[in-house]
Amino acid sequence: MRTASLAFAAAVGAVLAFAPLSPARAQSVDTFFAGKDVRILIGAAVGGTYGLYAQLAARHMREHIPGKPNLILQSMPGAGGLVGLNYSYNVAPKDGTLMHLVHAEVLYETLLTREAKFDAQGYQWIGRIADADSLVLATRNSKLTTFDEAKMREPILGSTGIANIYALGPLLLNRVAGTKFKIIGGYKGASDIIIAMERGEVDGAGMTLANAMTIHGDKIKNGDFKPYLALSAKRLAAFPDIPAMTEFGSGPSRLLMDVYASTGTIGRALAYPPGVPADRVQVMRDAFQTMVKDPAFIAETRKTNIIVEPMSGEDLTAEIARVMKTPKEQVDAARQIHEDLLKSAK
Repeated sequence: MRTASLAFAAAVGAVLAFAPLSPARAQSVDTFFAGKDVRILIGAAVGGTYGLYAQLAARHMREHIPGKPNLILQSMPGAGGLVGLNYSYNVAPKDGTLMHLVHAEVLYETLLTREAKFDAQGYQWIGRIADADSLVLATRNSKLTTFDEAKMREPILGSTGIANIYALGPLLLNRVAGTKFKIIGGYKGASDIIIAMERGEVDGAGMTLANAMTIHGDKIKNGDFKPYLALSAKRLAAFPDIPAMTEFGSGPSRLLMDVYASTGTIGRALAYPPGVPADRVQVMRDAFQTMVKDPAFIAETRKTNIIVEPMSGEDLTAEIARVMKTPKEQVDAARQIHEDLLKSAK
């Protein structure tokens, strides 16, 4: 009886082995996207930089995808991007009809948030349109001009909250580099912080390099705003003389610097959730690489002063893997420091 059951199972296995693949898998990648809508999900409101870069990709990337599908922006704001991350990773279709312009904190949340239901390494990275490296600016009235001066004085920085790189980066530097930053959180937005800087309520603030150069470039040129610290994985080409946050710390604190700086490295990047067939991922990676070299794409970014700093999906995958391969005990120690910083800042 047992022999008969095994024979039946083997026969069924043989039939299944030669059965045709499901239509979604069997369909040629060259024809799959034709006539389809492909959503580009963002976990934020349309009016910010996530919406800006998603719409830029929607306008230019479809021309380089076989079948030229319609690329449609979908906004799913909530919980600082976590709603969108949880949806794309766990709920969204895995057939290639949804891409995610992933929130830059995805690696940060993967390693530091115990309740995270996604994994930065599980996403299949298509390519990064722009980084989101940041820097800290001091006002002219603060008379702060160098990073070392932050060790002798108590620079007051404005922030929208404490659970972001603009607060956590400086607070961690207080521990490992001897600085004396003080964070004033609770500002509603960047414009309110700028007003506070101009009124002298705070000595400065952190912001993305893109915003600093496009919105406040004149103030930087005339000395009203002075950059003195890069919140980034390495020194910024535009300001090579100011130190990067990752130049400080060792062991778990150095890892934490890497994790905080990863928000800038990931920046504004497109990814597929896990489970999308590899050939469709490759089609999108090829389309992305062609798009960023397309004269029409380059012309629009130059005309509108949109900063781009492309990185291939393969290179971004490797960078994320570098951080993720850190031994668990070091990750646990870094998470403890992170939680201590959050508690101390409240």
